[in-house]
Amino acid sequence: MEDYKLVEKLKNEANISYEEAKIALEQSNWDILDAFVYLEEKGKVQKPSVSIFYTNEYKENHKNSLLTNNKNQGNNYNNTKRDNRFEGIFVKVCKIIDICNNIFFEIKKENKIFLRIPVTVIIVLLIFAFWAVIPLYIVGLFFDFEFSISGNRVEINKINHVLKEISENIKKIKGKLKRGFKNG
Repeated sequence: MEDYKLVEKLKNEANISYEEAKIALEQSNWDILDAFVYLEEKGKVQKPSVSIFYTNEYKENHKNSLLTNNKNQGNNYNNTKRDNRFEGIFVKVCKIIDICNNIFFEIKKENKIFLRIPVTVIIVLLIFAFWAVIPLYIVGLFFDFEFSISGNRVEINKINHVLKEISENIKKIKGKLKRGFKNG
């Protein structure tokens, strides 16, 4: 692409002036992606709120080929609508996986962390090995292991409160069992 076209494209995409776009491209050796990063660092462009990045070129080309193929079939509207619905589901699943990868399940004893793994791993283990994970959790509670969730989400405090109550109830049951054995 010619320099002028690159500057125009960056100017339009980033919603900045022609001069700012030209300076950003010159600073980034005429690489448009590096120019976006440069503009983000300078505060001219807002950084994305999600840590998943996409390029629109493939999506546009993919949609254009679908439109061409579907016009030949005569049912353009139905197929592109179905494709967009699938694309929306995929994006939502990716966001959920990203959120779960940033929340950690911690196993502690006496304030020492023994294991810290993403919640995604716990979910996969519960799906494929629930017969081992659930009994290990229960046994861990009886051996005074503490389970908690850590991350930057509001819901985590509620989950930790529930996990703490479960732990306290198991300690009460354990105490009653010990007293029962001593009295019997």
